[in-house]
Amino acid sequence: MKLEEIKNPDLKNYINLVYMQGENKNQEAIDKLEQEIKEYINEYPLIISIEDNEAVKIPYGNDGEYVVPVFTDEREYTLGMQYFSLNVMDENKDYIIEKLDYLKKLKEDPNFLGYLVNISSASYIINTSLL
Repeated sequence: MKLEEIKNPDLKNYINLVYMQGENKNQEAIDKLEQEIKEYINEYPLIISIEDNEAVKIPYGNDGEYVVPVFTDEREYTLGMQYFSLNVMDENKDYIIEKLDYLKKLKEDPNFLGYLVNISSASYIINTSLL
């Protein structure tokens, strides 16, 4: 599969709906949407930034915790790499296209908080409970 072939408009819609339901404090709808996200990420590939054959990790918090950036399409990947460049992380230029289960071993790491979707725009963390 090629980078330009990756499109995930449904995932973007789910994320936007989670934000809207969060504003409305509708936990029941959020739970339902998170289940939809869980099913979606098990079925469709995303773009994962890698360096030295390992997923790029972004520090998140002060205790060694981190998130792994993933991208929904080529545009978001390009913007994300520009964002990395602005934050002195520009050495991360490689990517793979995989389903998130490819990195299941990360879920076993207590410092892994989840996947950060589209870091350059309205970001959303897919936490480990959804993996």
